[in-house]
Amino acid sequence: MSSDLTPTPESKSSWLRTASMLLMLTVTLLVAIGVRFVEFETVNYWFDETFSLRMSEFPLTEMIARCSQDTHPPFFFLQLKGWTSLFGNSEWPARMFSALWSLTAVAGGFGLAYAVVKQQDSSLQTHCQAVFAGTVTGLCLALSPIQISWAQQVRMYASLSCLAILSTWLLWRAVQQHDRLARWLVFGIVELTGLYTHVTFFLIFAGHLLAGLAVLFQQRGDTAHVKSLMARAVPTMLVIGLLAIPWVLVVQGQHSRVHDDFWVKPLDVELLGEAFVQSFTVHRGQSPDSAIGLWIAQGLLVVLLMVAAGKRPSDLIISITTVSPFLLLIVVSLMDVNIVNGRYFIAGQALACVAVGIALTRLPFWLLRIPLAIGLLVALGLFARQHSEWRTEVASRDGLPSLLATWHEHRADDEPLIFSNPMFYTTARINNDSSEGLKIFRSEDTYYPFFVGTAITSPEEYITSPDLKAQSWQTIWVCDYGNRSRYLQPVALDETWKLITETAFKDYSGTFYLRRYDRVLETSLSDHNPKLHEQPIRQ
Repeated sequence: MSSDLTPTPESKSSWLRTASMLLMLTVTLLVAIGVRFVEFETVNYWFDETFSLRMSEFPLTEMIARCSQDTHPPFFFLQLKGWTSLFGNSEWPARMFSALWSLTAVAGGFGLAYAVVKQQDSSLQTHCQAVFAGTVTGLCLALSPIQISWAQQVRMYASLSCLAILSTWLLWRAVQQHDRLARWLVFGIVELTGLYTHVTFFLIFAGHLLAGLAVLFQQRGDTAHVKSLMARAVPTMLVIGLLAIPWVLVVQGQHSRVHDDFWVKPLDVELLGEAFVQSFTVHRGQSPDSAIGLWIAQGLLVVLLMVAAGKRPSDLIISITTVSPFLLLIVVSLMDVNIVNGRYFIAGQALACVAVGIALTRLPFWLLRIPLAIGLLVALGLFARQHSEWRTEVASRDGLPSLLATWHEHRADDEPLIFSNPMFYTTARINNDSSEGLKIFRSEDTYYPFFVGTAITSPEEYITSPDLKAQSWQTIWVCDYGNRSRYLQPVALDETWKLITETAFKDYSGTFYLRRYDRVLETSLSDHNPKLHEQPIRQ
């Protein structure tokens, strides 16, 4: 009996292999955690984050209706609503939601690269290659500045990366054992989740369709196998497409609004190169060099060709799905409005990290693989350090929270704070924990375009010059923004109001100005507000 309980050499080897894989996965996740929590809650919320939080506050039906006036599907906001109802909407718990998605993407990338390489055979050498591929992939995702940046923000891009990796892995598993309905069902659920998380996931879906066709074409010699695979794959893809149609119809309306209101520069080589730089190197804080981005694009093409050369279903699925978001974004931008942007590449960038980990194992010598992997990870580590330094510097700027504190300190009970733009109002509303005393200035006949926050505001939150005249306020406060552009114009007050004080508050993207105006015919500054006279706003 005792001999039956003695571990065999095979069981010892299996345990050691599992332990080594889990050890490297743990190390990878610890690195990812370390770089994602730099100044995690000390950087002020910016508009896109507070837009997400505000959208999640609406009742379910109203949220979906308002999402149809925006450019983003509702699923992320639905998840965020549940999360913030449990943990609150302050910076730490709200951003933790994105951080967890990002850490899952790191683990998923590690697992996908490991599984693809491990499928070759059960030898120790293959296991070592699989752990190597998984570790390189995981660390690329862990140290990638664009992945770090969106893990630190209350937006859907971290979940987009994770869902792209998981859905691609699930598609491969479904193709592996195509007769198992459960695998296709799980893949379909994750794919639909991605489609209702961000509109660019349609490019991932297109990549999965193309990859499926490539696998069928490759295996065309085995007619019975192809028919069996199609019997599961075709209905699954059709059902996914049909269930996505409601949002496709909404996207058409959003597309027309983008054409009407959202001017962007036409796509050219320089903009394309900049987008690749933002996706793969320094995401923020530096002006991108477009030439470097073009070299990165060419290197990525070489990597994907190396992966595709393996000719296994996993190789075709990963390489084709990875190239699709990049290629289709470029094609759409050349044919229609330019939508090439670093953050829209994030799903493809996440899959590119997987492709890099796999491609390095295809190199013939370990002495070639290891230096290249070390060089790549050192470069990413330097970029991650630059990102953390930028974030530390940004955390020192007071921004809107200090502006609101100054307003509260010096205002009388009924004096409003009027914002020049819905974006700044939305951010202030979250920081202020309510809309009490806050208004948005607009002209009498027009609202702002949808993409500056009108999807989450209501008519009663706006105020016009005639409205101001009709009120009994003797003093009003105005929040303007320092950078002037098409939709960031200052509040235009008439001669009824006289500027009394102005205070600047630097934010990571520019400078906010808090301005106090008094009615021209009112009494002097000191008589009207002794409190302000005793404690003047710093100039």
